[in-house]
Amino acid sequence: MHIVDRRSAPWLLAGAIGWAGIAWIGVQLAGMSPSRAGDDLRLLLDAAARLARSETLYQAPAAGTLVADSLFYSYPPLIAEALQPLLRLPFALVLVAWSASAALGLLVAARTIGGGGRSLLLLAWGIGPFIVPFAVALLFGNMDAWFPLAFGLLLAAFLRPGRGSIAAGGVALAAITAAKLHPASLGVWLLARALRGRDAVAARCVLAVAAATGLGLLGLSLAIGGTGPWVDYLAFLRSGAAIANLLSPLNVGPASQLGLLLGLSEAGARTLQVGIAVVALGVTALASLRLRDPVESLAWALTATLVILPVTWVHYPVALIPPALAALDRRWQAATPTRVTLLLGGALLAGAAAVVVPVAIWLGVACVLAAARVSRPAEDPAS
Repeated sequence: MHIVDRRSAPWLLAGAIGWAGIAWIGVQLAGMSPSRAGDDLRLLLDAAARLARSETLYQAPAAGTLVADSLFYSYPPLIAEALQPLLRLPFALVLVAWSASAALGLLVAARTIGGGGRSLLLLAWGIGPFIVPFAVALLFGNMDAWFPLAFGLLLAAFLRPGRGSIAAGGVALAAITAAKLHPASLGVWLLARALRGRDAVAARCVLAVAAATGLGLLGLSLAIGGTGPWVDYLAFLRSGAAIANLLSPLNVGPASQLGLLLGLSEAGARTLQVGIAVVALGVTALASLRLRDPVESLAWALTATLVILPVTWVHYPVALIPPALAALDRRWQAATPTRVTLLLGGALLAGAAAVVVPVAIWLGVACVLAAARVSRPAEDPAS
């Protein structure tokens, strides 16, 4: 019996080359002066160190404004609290373990979405390192590198509902929401999904698990650090909303890009963002109620999470990797399998182009949304 067949070998080789390439780039970044490898993770650990010294987590900007493309700690206190045990370890070890675990999370998501089969896992191994936004998140130790795992487990709860998948999906959603906040809008998707349709029971159960887990995480944080850090956090959010400088070519969020295009002031961009957030929530609810297919419906809801907050970086759309994997997995059931493959290839190219032209990432998002739709099984009625 052959361990590696001829069809598997190219994907195994491509993955080996790709993951080795990411490791090589990481070494180059680490060799810079100062080191640029794991910049985002270093920011989190620095905040954990400040908390350990009983210093404030949320530092006022020197210039009196929060610049969108500058680095500052803006996460809830529980992230800094959770990372404190890692302060005893060398940073390089923490970064390697963090990024390797997130990469493994992508493979776990593929295995789960694929129903435990080997084919989608193999494709994820071969393609994963060439998803440029995901590679960027890994190299800089960004929290978004965990999106594929979290949202993959959430999607699996609807593709193959069961006690284990529903529990995993709810816990994953609560954990990533506690870290990044904007996935909380998926609560609207779950609430609307719970109202009717074949996914109603699964949606109610996932929502209940997520709510219980979220309350548990909040209680644990309060038990560890008290209310002080949370009071500071709420004050930081209030002040940040008033002084944030959102307009930046690197911020691909609609408010930023439209503000730059129309010559709006910072105040105008912040006002525009309010309307965008409302529209995003409406799209989330509409996608939940009108689209029966959980892959396409969740893809739209995940896209909406990208614009709920006023800052959107090019690596944020790694949130759409799970529906892209699901579309890839079921492409042979679709009326036009080749179109699915071409659309997902287009998403890969758009992600690479976004390194030079950041707004190109939205072309990749559009490709994934289209792939999710055309990959629906041919016998499925239009929804």
